[in-house]
Amino acid sequence: MDFFESQERAKRNTTWLVALFIMGVIATVVSVHVVLSLTVSRGKIFDPSMFALSVGSVLAVVGIGTAVKFAQMSHGGAAVAQAMGGIQVDPGSRDPDERRVLNVVEEMAIASGVPVPPIYLMEDQTINAFAAGNSEQDSVIGVTRGCIHALSRDELQGVMAHEFSHIFHRDTRLNMRLVAWLGGIFAVSMVGRILIRSQMYSRPSRDKNNSAAVGLGIGVALFIIGIVGYFFGRIIQSAVSRQREFLADASAVQYTRNPDGIAGALEKIARGAGSQLSAPAAAEFSHFFFANGIASLFSTHPPIEDRIARIRGAKMVEAGVTAVATTGANASATTAAATAGVVRPEPTARAASVAAFHGVSAAAIHGARRTMGSLNPHDIGMAHSLIAGLPKSVVDAAQNPFSARAVICSLLLARDRRERQAQLAGIAATDPALASATDALQQTAPITPRQRLPVIELCAASLVQLSPAQYQQFRAVLAQLIATDSQVDRLEWTVRVILRSAIEGPIAAKDPGARATVADVALVVSVLAWSGATDEAGVARAWRAARGSQSLLPTAQTVAHLCTLDALDESLQRLSNTKLGIKRNLVDACVACVAADGQTTVEEAELLRAICASIGAPMPPIASAA
Repeated sequence: MDFFESQERAKRNTTWLVALFIMGVIATVVSVHVVLSLTVSRGKIFDPSMFALSVGSVLAVVGIGTAVKFAQMSHGGAAVAQAMGGIQVDPGSRDPDERRVLNVVEEMAIASGVPVPPIYLMEDQTINAFAAGNSEQDSVIGVTRGCIHALSRDELQGVMAHEFSHIFHRDTRLNMRLVAWLGGIFAVSMVGRILIRSQMYSRPSRDKNNSAAVGLGIGVALFIIGIVGYFFGRIIQSAVSRQREFLADASAVQYTRNPDGIAGALEKIARGAGSQLSAPAAAEFSHFFFANGIASLFSTHPPIEDRIARIRGAKMVEAGVTAVATTGANASATTAAATAGVVRPEPTARAASVAAFHGVSAAAIHGARRTMGSLNPHDIGMAHSLIAGLPKSVVDAAQNPFSARAVICSLLLARDRRERQAQLAGIAATDPALASATDALQQTAPITPRQRLPVIELCAASLVQLSPAQYQQFRAVLAQLIATDSQVDRLEWTVRVILRSAIEGPIAAKDPGARATVADVALVVSVLAWSGATDEAGVARAWRAARGSQSLLPTAQTVAHLCTLDALDESLQRLSNTKLGIKRNLVDACVACVAADGQTTVEEAELLRAICASIGAPMPPIASAA
C-alpha cells in the first residue's frame, strides 16, 4: 500500500471513530438527562433547564476527562511506556539480549528512513511488545524481558516488524486517541464513584436523608452509565484493534519475507510462554500490544491460532496486503554543494564528499518512493551491512549521548586544514573535550559518504537522552560550527534537519496562519534541480521531469538566487502542516526531479531524504547502497 494512501486511511479511521465517540457522548447525555429528570425534576423529561444542566454537566465531565488524557498522550509513546513500568534501554547497552533488540530496531529504522525509536524494557517474563506514539518522531517500542530473552533473532525481527507496521500505518496515533476518548467517557463513571463515596462516608442527619438518597441514586446511575459507555467503547476498541493486528502480521511477513519469524514468536506464546502482563496499566493500553496483555471478555487481538494459521497458510491477501517488488542496486557518491547559502552547481570542498561516483539509477529512486513507509529484506540487510562496516570507535561513540556529539561534529569538519582548525577552535572555546574528541574521530575513524545517514540516525537515537540544557548547548556549538565558513551547504542543512526531525519534532512555522502554496512546492523542487545539475541545461531537464509528474508547477523553476536553504526551511515548515495530497505531490515531483538525469549523488540523495523527513514522509536512504 502506498505510504500516503495508508495515511489517508488512518485519517478516515480516525474520523469514523470521532463520529462513534460523538454518538457515545450523545447517548451518555440522554441517559444522564433521564436520570436527573426522574430523580430531581420528578419525571419532567422535557424540562429545558434540566436538559441544559444534563448537557452542560456531561460535556464538562467528558471534556475534562478527555482533555486530561489527551494531555498525557501528548507526551508521545514515552508516556505509555512509563505508565507500563518500562525503563528506556541505553543505546550503548552491552547486555546481549538488549544489544540484540537494539540492533534489530536500528537496522529497521535505517532501512525505512524513520528515526530510530527508543526502546523501553518491561521486566516481565512473558512474551509481548508494543509500539506507541503520535508520530514517527515520538514513537517508542516497548518489549518485555521475556520477549528479548526467549525469542531467536528471526522471531524478534518478526515481532519488531509487526510493531514498525503499526508505526507506518499510524495505528499508534489511533491507539493514543482511543485511550483519550475512552478516558473521557469513563470519567462519567468516576464522577458517579465520587458521589457514592461522598454519600456513604458523610455524617447522617434527618434533614439530609432525602438528599443523601437522591445523591446516592444519582451516583449509582452515573457509575452505571459510565461503565456501560466504557463497555461499548471497549467493544469498538477491540474490533478496530483486531483488524489492525491482522494487517500488522501480514506486513511483518511482507517486510521480512520470513513467515517463520513472527509465526515462531506466536507459537512460543501459545505453547505456554504467555503474553499477559502484570502492570496495572495493561488494561488501559491492551490494544497496543503484540498479543493479548490481559485476560478480558473484550479481546483486542484475534485468537493466536487464527493468526498463526493465516501466516503459515500465506493468506496475506485476506489481511489486505500484497507484496511490493523491491529494487536491486542503489548507489551513490559525490556531487555539487551550496555556497553562501544558495544552492548552485559548484564542486564542494568538504573532505567527506570526495569519493568515486557510483550512480543510483532512476529505477532505484522510484523504487525507494514505492517502498516509502515500509520495509523490505534487501534494505534491512543493507542496513545491517552498513552498521557492521562502521569503525568500532564510531559505533561506540554514536551509542553514547556525549560522544555522539563528536561524531556529528566530525561529519561537518572542512577538508581545508586551516578552516578545520578554525572550526575546532570554535568548538574548544565552548567545550574543549568535545573539540578533542571530534578531532580524534575525524583523524582515526573517517566516515564514508554512504555511511553518513546511518551514522546520523544512530547518533540521533543517543542525543535524545541529553537533557534540554545539554541539547541546547550542543545546538549552539553546532550552529557555531556551521557558521564558521559563513555558509550553509547541503550536508550541514541535512544534518540539521534530520537531527531536528528526530529529536525536536515538527518546528512551527513563523506565521502559523500561513498556508503552503504552489510557490512553496516550486521552491523545494527548484532547490533539488539546482543542486543536482552541473549546468543550466541539466536544471531545465530536471524541472521538466518534475513538471511532467505534477503539472500544477509553474513553467519555469525558481531562480537560483532565491533558492537559499533558509527559504527552503520556511517553505518546508509550511508544507509540513499541509494536506496529505499536497505532500504526495511534493514527494513525487522531488523524486521525478532527482531521477531526471538517470543518476544521483550522495549529497543529492541525502537532501531528498531530509526534505521528505521534514514533512513526515520517511524515505529509505537510497544513497546507502553505493
